[in-house]
Amino acid sequence: MKGFRDSVLFPITLLISGVVVFFLFLYVTGHDPDERPLTLAEWVIGGMLIGPGFGYLVKWRNMKNSRDTNAD
Repeated sequence: MKGFRDSVLFPITLLISGVVVFFLFLYVTGHDPDERPLTLAEWVIGGMLIGPGFGYLVKWRNMKNSRDTNAD
């Protein structure tokens, strides 16, 4: 049985939780998109929260490709 960190659900969970936490951060800080656009700091914080999910997704894809290559 493969572990949860080796499945595709782990990076998807990280992506979704990063997006949720980013919107929670915007809500807590009182950001209103109708009043002003996101600042550079808010974009950086969003990238830090969402980015690890993309990294694990790339890592998962590389592991999947190497397993498929070894199986052939």
